[in-house]
Amino acid sequence: MEPLIRVEDLCHRFDSKLVLSQIGFELFQGECLALVGKGGAGKSLILKMICGLLRPSSGRVYVFDQEIAHASEASLFALRKQIGFVFQNNALFDALTVIENVKFPLIRAGLNDGEATRQALGCLAQVGLEQAASKWPNALSGGMKKRVCLARALVSKPKLLLCDDPTAGLDPVTTQRIFRLIGETQRQLSATVILVSHEISALRQLCERMLLIDGGQVLFDGSFEQGRLCSDDRVSGFLNRGMSACF
Repeated sequence: MEPLIRVEDLCHRFDSKLVLSQIGFELFQGECLALVGKGGAGKSLILKMICGLLRPSSGRVYVFDQEIAHASEASLFALRKQIGFVFQNNALFDALTVIENVKFPLIRAGLNDGEATRQALGCLAQVGLEQAASKWPNALSGGMKKRVCLARALVSKPKLLLCDDPTAGLDPVTTQRIFRLIGETQRQLSATVILVSHEISALRQLCERMLLIDGGQVLFDGSFEQGRLCSDDRVSGFLNRGMSACF
């Protein structure tokens, strides 16, 4: 079986500063990967490179057997139809209502407005926000915005779901709800998921595998249990302390 994602020798610089160096990993269909590390380790950069929002300084990224690090915008547009992205800062359009935000990917993909609205309402119901469809983003709480962003990411039934700290700043109840929805989506769609979060206990339950980024490199790639027993104190210490202590 070919990997759904293959990252090879990925490097990135900001001016003269090397922030990612020789990042490499593979991910297969249906896997759920926790991408973890200290704040500023480059986790969000990796997600953006996987969907072509950011071009690496060097290295290659293959998604669905397509090399995207140097792909054309037309190729990336087609590729992103299969990817759902939950942004760290939500990235909702302030000038669009909740329902308009959620159905935006469907309209952009050419679906008629009536069917796009029907599907968007279904996704809002999944996240418990169907009553907020006509509201504007600035009228929503932080937790509601996160759920709208998740609904927008799920509305296209993506084969690949990228979640960049989807529960940052949320209360424990809402956090558990978001993780439960991500898990249900992965099972229902057989989706591949990469999840960035500082919620170690939730990641342990949802993800079979973790990729620990430290110093711009992959420090560890394996299960949480393997990481806890790892002879490298940086890995076991990171997990045993919990990520919240590392921020």
